[in-house]
Amino acid sequence: MNGPGIATDLARENEEQRRWRLCPRFAKVTVFDHLLRGEFLSRDEQRHRQSRELSRVIEFAAAEVPYYRDLFAARGLVARDIQSTDDLVKLPLLDKECVRANHEGLRPARLPRGERVYSVFSSSGTTGQPVKIFQTVSSNAMFTYLTQRAYRWFCFDPAKTMAVFRTSGDLPRKPGGASYGDGEVCHLPRWRYAGTFFETGPWLGLTSSTPVARQLSWLQEVQPAYLMAIPSWLEYLTYASEGRNLADSLEGAAGVAEQVTASMRVRLERVLRVPLHQAYGMNEVGLVAARCPAGRYHVHTEHCLVEIVDSEGRPCEPGVPGRIAVTALRNPAMPLVRYDTDDLAEWPADPCPCGRTLPAFVNLIGRYRRYIALPEGAYDLYRVVRARIMEAPDDMVRPLRQFQLHLYRDGRYELRVASHGPMPDAFHEWIEMAWAAAAGPRGETLCIVEVGEIPYGPNGKFQDFTSDFLPAPDSETPDPP
Repeated sequence: MNGPGIATDLARENEEQRRWRLCPRFAKVTVFDHLLRGEFLSRDEQRHRQSRELSRVIEFAAAEVPYYRDLFAARGLVARDIQSTDDLVKLPLLDKECVRANHEGLRPARLPRGERVYSVFSSSGTTGQPVKIFQTVSSNAMFTYLTQRAYRWFCFDPAKTMAVFRTSGDLPRKPGGASYGDGEVCHLPRWRYAGTFFETGPWLGLTSSTPVARQLSWLQEVQPAYLMAIPSWLEYLTYASEGRNLADSLEGAAGVAEQVTASMRVRLERVLRVPLHQAYGMNEVGLVAARCPAGRYHVHTEHCLVEIVDSEGRPCEPGVPGRIAVTALRNPAMPLVRYDTDDLAEWPADPCPCGRTLPAFVNLIGRYRRYIALPEGAYDLYRVVRARIMEAPDDMVRPLRQFQLHLYRDGRYELRVASHGPMPDAFHEWIEMAWAAAAGPRGETLCIVEVGEIPYGPNGKFQDFTSDFLPAPDSETPDPP
């Protein structure tokens, strides 16, 4: 195959799926076939399936989850009042602060038969104190299933090599549990996640904090077919390479965990000389959607439902930007109904030219960072501050609502903290201790400032790192080569 086209259909996707060979012990697994068929149901069938799954979640939540039981009683509702996504407007949006305040009340007294808790996942925490969500085994498994679906949409050949740049915390652990250090290669015989079920080529990981020169030389050594990293780091690498090929072998790239703006996509695809693919998701829910070759984000309705709403929770018409609200369908351990993601998008007015009938949104404005114009070491200091806040004990960050690190042009750093009440002295000491160790002999100064609120950026999204050196986040003008 020469790469993804725009239009597809059931027969073409079945042909693409045949490239994926299940491992012998999973030869009878049929979930991937069900997912494929679900991409081309009639719109009436799509709506019926989504309503059936939503009703199941609502019935369980209203009966077994204290938060929803109280909410339904307060609003004079019963479970059968919520039969479709159109009925969800009867319920309020569930924001991150509400989840934190009702953490125990959002957990059921018992799980459905056959379900069990897998682990606790935390939100990225870009707007403040992270949200912690319990996930079930079946909910977590959907991440693997949907990752393979996305790779199929991207026309990735599973027999080839994938290279990944992530932070050490986002890479798998070594045998024994230790993290990979800078320059150490994480080598898996099969692709992470998708390789659980399928025969694939190798998966190679390197920390994004490895010296950039080493990252570039490593790509030349391993010559991967596919490259995955956060988009802003891919962009940084293309600048560091001064326009040269990162690897002659590249056939595709995938951006994860951040938004790809129009200008970033133009530059990255021009310099990388391959398509840049993207999925959309969050730790609280998992994978929500994947971008098709037509540029639309199709929702994984087997796993969740998406609404696009205004600030009052009312549905937005096609073409009108609004907030993305997600209802999880596979996680009874902590059901999230109308979860406000803080991201923005809009519904298109027409069916997707790719041929898939899964609902799709466009003009996504999500988490966004850029590092291309930052002074050397600035990115590392940002990572230290953010990691330090994420690692802080709960009682230390309980008042925290938002934080933002800003770098002034004269080299000063300012950590802006918005909170409900003053932050404890221990928080200031916690940050300052880590900063002093990270700044070292360079001696960059950090001032921690408590503010009433932190304004959102011009694109309507909150940014946890801003700088006088960085371009405007809503710029649609391609960057110079």
